[in-house]
Amino acid sequence: MSTPPNLGSMPSVDEPPVAPAFAKPRAVAPAWHTVIFVVATLGLTAVQAHQQPRLQTLNLPSRVPVYAVMIFFEFFMFGYVWIGLRAADTPLRDIIGGKWRTPFDFLVDVGIALGFWCAVAGVLIGMNLALGKNNAGIEAVKALIPRTVVEMVVWVFLATTAGFCEEFIFRGYLQRQFLALTGKAELAVVFQATIFGVAHMYQGWRGVVIITVYGALFGGLAVWRKSLRPGMMQHAMQDTFSGLVGSFALRRHMF
Repeated sequence: MSTPPNLGSMPSVDEPPVAPAFAKPRAVAPAWHTVIFVVATLGLTAVQAHQQPRLQTLNLPSRVPVYAVMIFFEFFMFGYVWIGLRAADTPLRDIIGGKWRTPFDFLVDVGIALGFWCAVAGVLIGMNLALGKNNAGIEAVKALIPRTVVEMVVWVFLATTAGFCEEFIFRGYLQRQFLALTGKAELAVVFQATIFGVAHMYQGWRGVVIITVYGALFGGLAVWRKSLRPGMMQHAMQDTFSGLVGSFALRRHMF
């Protein structure tokens, strides 16, 4: 005679399914690749901070060669990151995130970028007032401000390149790597923003603090939207606007 099944041990049809265990985010590149990136970035930052005062004293006939070197460096860093992503079979679209299926999707990101720009401007103005005048940062930026029409055109290309590459590298690649390491989005945002801020050491300690907060705001936007697109737009627009307005102000001896 067979033993009847133990009905008490059988799950109820009304019982909800058990939620799967939390999966730790996957690294988007090998760990060694990120270690090299961070060490190289900090090393180049120290060299740039040492050389920046010399750039400020040079009477450059044109800033186009300087912009060209900066553009090359942006794409060089992007290329290095791309190699790491390839090693881990991570598509570029997974880092950028988001998708524009309709023109309305694009306009939504544009609207978010503009609203975020206003919020960022308010935070940066407040921090500048709280920390005091950043003479080192002002002098460093003045040395790079375009003077001629040709320089302005190249500056726009530089600003667009920086908006895409830096958001991809810091808020995409690096933030995702720290997320995989720590499992916490908040820590990932803080760590990438800190490295991003230190990478601007040539603007002095006040500049480092301000740009660290700036990077954290972009990191938070990327987490919220699960996309780098609005941040890339805002970054490119703000850099373009800063350079062109700075050129106007410099020609009129406003600073």
